[in-house]
Amino acid sequence: MIDLRPYQRDAINQLRESFSKGNKRVILSLPTGAGKSVVFSEMVRLAVEKGTKVLVLTDRTELFKQTIAHLGRVGVPVEEIAPDKKQIYHDAPVYLAMIETLKRRLKKLEFLKPELIIIDEAHKASFNQLFDVFPDALVIGATATPVGAHFFEYYTGIVQNIDVPDLVNAGFLVPCKPYQMQDDFSDLKVQRGEFSPQSLGMHYNKPYLYEGVIENWKRYALNKKTVVFNVSIEHTHNVHEAFLAAGISSECITSKTKKEERERILNAFTQGAFKVLNNCGILTTGWDEPSVECIVINRATQSLPLFLQCMGRGSRLYKNKKEFIVLDFGGNHTRLGMWNENRIWEIKKKRETSGEAPVKACPNCNAVVHASTPTCPECTFIFPVKEKEIKRGVMVEVRPTTPKEFIGKKIGDLSIQELCTLQKKGGGKYKATLIWRIVRSKGYEALHVYQEAMGYANGWRYKQENKMSDSNFTNYTIS
Repeated sequence: MIDLRPYQRDAINQLRESFSKGNKRVILSLPTGAGKSVVFSEMVRLAVEKGTKVLVLTDRTELFKQTIAHLGRVGVPVEEIAPDKKQIYHDAPVYLAMIETLKRRLKKLEFLKPELIIIDEAHKASFNQLFDVFPDALVIGATATPVGAHFFEYYTGIVQNIDVPDLVNAGFLVPCKPYQMQDDFSDLKVQRGEFSPQSLGMHYNKPYLYEGVIENWKRYALNKKTVVFNVSIEHTHNVHEAFLAAGISSECITSKTKKEERERILNAFTQGAFKVLNNCGILTTGWDEPSVECIVINRATQSLPLFLQCMGRGSRLYKNKKEFIVLDFGGNHTRLGMWNENRIWEIKKKRETSGEAPVKACPNCNAVVHASTPTCPECTFIFPVKEKEIKRGVMVEVRPTTPKEFIGKKIGDLSIQELCTLQKKGGGKYKATLIWRIVRSKGYEALHVYQEAMGYANGWRYKQENKMSDSNFTNYTIS
C-alpha cells in the first residue's frame, strides 16, 4: 500500500461512484505529473482484493516498464504479455500488455477475459479495437488530455477532480515561467486540424532558426537540463548538431533510434551526462524525468493535447527545482492558452466546421481576400501590420493577464456573467474552485445561471449544491 494524496483518493471514490451509476467506461483525467499511474495502480490493487480480473494496456515500452514498477509498489503480481514471452499463465489476477502485442496475439489469448481494463494514455485511438473484443469489461481510460472523437463514441463518464493551478498552489507541481517568440506563422498550412509536416519543415528547418534557439536558450535557460521538441527527424538531427557546434552537450532520439541506443541516451540524460535532449514525437508521453528544468517547443501546433503533454515534461517536482522554463518558438501560448489554466474537459462530439477560410475585406476597394494576405491583389492596398508582427523575432515572457474591466473591483461583487468571463479570460490566475465558492455564496439560483453559462452538466450542479456550506473566500480587490 502507498500513501495517496487527498485528490488521488477522491478520484478513486469518484471512479467507483461513476461505475455504480451505470457508466461502464470512464475517463480518469489528471494533469501530467498528478500521478494518474498511482491512482490506477491503487484501483488495480483494490480490484485484485475483490477477485476481479484486470488487464492493463500501454502503447510504449517505457510506459510498460513504468507500469510494472508502479504495480510492484502496491504489491500486485503482474503477468506480462510481451513480444519475447511465449508462455502466458492462464489464471493470473493482472495482465499487462502493449496494445500492438495484444492485437497480434488475440487468437492465442482466448482465455483472457478481463472484468476491468485500464488504458494508459487513453487519448490515443490505437486502443479502440479492444472495446469490441471485451464488450462486457469495465474500462478506465487514463489521460491528461481527453480530447478526441473516440471519447464521445466509447466513454460515458469522466472523473476530473483537480487541475494544474490547484496542483501548483498545493506544491504538487512546480510553476512555469514561459517565454514566447514573436513570429509570423502565416506560411504554415493546416491539414486535418494540424499544421502539415511539409509546411512545418519548410518553416523551421533553417540554420538561422537553429541559431536563434541556441541564442535564446543561452539567455534564458543556460546549463539547465533541457528537452527540445522538434518538427521532424531531419530537423531534430540538425538542431542537435547545431547545439554541438555551439559547444553545448546534446543528444537526440527519434523513431529511428534503436531501442538499446534510446535506453542508453535516456539513462545518460537522467544521470546528467549532457544538458540538451532533442527529440521528435518520442518524449511527449510515457517518459517521466523530474529533473528536467527547461522545455523548448521548437515547433508550432494546433493540438492542445500535444502542447500540454510537452509542457508537462517539465512540471514535476525535483530537489531544489523552484520552476521550469519554457521557450516557445511556435506561438503556441497565443494559440492554445497558458499551461496553468483551468480546463473543464467534457465528453463531446467533434465540432463541425463550416469549412470557410478566414477572410478580410480591403478598406480601399472592398475586395474580399484571405486573412493572411499582406497586399490587396485588386488595388495593391497594403494592410497595416499588427503590433505583435512588428515585434517579430523577439522572445517575450508570457504572463497571465486580467481583463482591464475587472481591475479595482471586489471579486465577490462580480455578477455571474462577469465571474464566467474572469474564469475564461483571467489567464489561469483565477482558479475554478475559487469561482465556484463565490458562485455558491450567491445561492442556488446563481448556481443554475452559472452552470448554463459555462455549459456544465447537471451532475456538476448537484455536486456544488452539496457543498453550499463551503462558500468561504477572501473578497479581495482585483489588481
